[in-house]
Amino acid sequence: MLGFLARLLILAACVSVSSAALADGARDGCPAARADYRRLAAEAYVWGYPLIRSAQLRQNMTLPEDPLRARPATTAGAPINRLGHARELATPETRQGVAPNNDTLYSLAWIDTAAGPFVFEAPDFGARYYTFQMGQADTSTDLAFGQSTHGAQLPPIFILGAGQDHRVPPGMIGVRATQRYFMLAGRTLVKDRADVAEVWRLQDMMRLRTWADYRAGHEKAAQITAQQPIERRDPPADDPEGFLGMMGSVLADWRATGGDRRFLRSLAPLGLAQGRLFDPRCLPPAALPQIALGLREGRAAIEQRTRDLGTSINGWTVNHRGSQFGADRLLRAAVAMDQIYVLPAREALYMIAKSDSRGRQLDGNRSYVLRFEAGKLPPAGAFWSATIYYAKGFLVANPIGRHSIGDRTPGLVRGADGSIEIRLQHAAPADSGANWLPVPSEPFTVMLRLYRPGEDVMTRKWLPPAIVEVPAD
Repeated sequence: MLGFLARLLILAACVSVSSAALADGARDGCPAARADYRRLAAEAYVWGYPLIRSAQLRQNMTLPEDPLRARPATTAGAPINRLGHARELATPETRQGVAPNNDTLYSLAWIDTAAGPFVFEAPDFGARYYTFQMGQADTSTDLAFGQSTHGAQLPPIFILGAGQDHRVPPGMIGVRATQRYFMLAGRTLVKDRADVAEVWRLQDMMRLRTWADYRAGHEKAAQITAQQPIERRDPPADDPEGFLGMMGSVLADWRATGGDRRFLRSLAPLGLAQGRLFDPRCLPPAALPQIALGLREGRAAIEQRTRDLGTSINGWTVNHRGSQFGADRLLRAAVAMDQIYVLPAREALYMIAKSDSRGRQLDGNRSYVLRFEAGKLPPAGAFWSATIYYAKGFLVANPIGRHSIGDRTPGLVRGADGSIEIRLQHAAPADSGANWLPVPSEPFTVMLRLYRPGEDVMTRKWLPPAIVEVPAD
């Protein structure tokens, strides 16, 4: 980041440009002298937030500074262009991304398509639920392949870069990345602790190779390519140059398409442009307060949208569009903040509760019940689960090591009428605790996941019941 004195020197050089040149719009990379910096900054924050979070997640998982470093068993990290596997379910120590599930083991590859094309192969999963997500660098996902689409055996997936011209080989599924980087994320259901080793066996049969190595029959690992570094901190709304520097790191490898071309051109007064790093020249120091104000407004808009992702009812917010955002940049940013890289809604639906039946924030200093009436359990073709998170999206440490309850939870007790009551409280309940889902002694959120949601969910005929405060027992 440039120091204040250095920025002033650069500004002085820019000021020497003639007024006629400034009126024309740009000379030597300097845009027009007048701009609505506040509005541009707000729009840049909303547009750029998910792109930055994606790049940060990629680098957190691939560790470009030390790509061969050993990873924790709960993370699926691996060097770029290689496949990694989580060998244990997520725990409170898991810090990659936000809101990891506690139901499946992840298999993950971040791919630099410039080194491709690539071919991914999966084993026969039998009757086991699995899915592989095709994640783009803007955090959107239009495609997921697995049990829902192909049954037990997934054909090889042929992954192409944005500018690569190859015909998809017969018998393969063709997928095209819209940007240089691409995420392939697999989820394989774990039935119980004794089932983990069987999932390991399936993971070990997965293969990711370049198309050249696939054709030649080589099993060697793909080359680890270099990445443009990016800061790891949350995209700041109070540090204009810090945020713009992060944006530039992303844009250095970005290929604008459609309406994004015009939008990116409008960001030139902020020193941002496709295919290059942040350029602070001619960014007037007097504009920095307006830029900071705009960034804060962009951040506030995203945070507000996380509380209203689509359907809001009974303290829950439900995004029925999943990871297919279309032109809704604010929805894309809000999902990246709370639940980055969710699956398409037809594959999995994620319902988030932050409030109880009275509209009060969920807080572990109080006790609650989540009651599913008989015949009104979450309608899911694969499975469902309710998981507790701290407000920042991490799992909660607790004395029984239980982070979620769902249709596979052993010993789950039903009422005489067939209903299920899940106790959400910090201290152990007076009964055996089979239906106890521990919460922290502070604000928390609940995420209800439905994999392969039923039609009643997609048409909003079934919506989650309110979480009701009850006396502690």
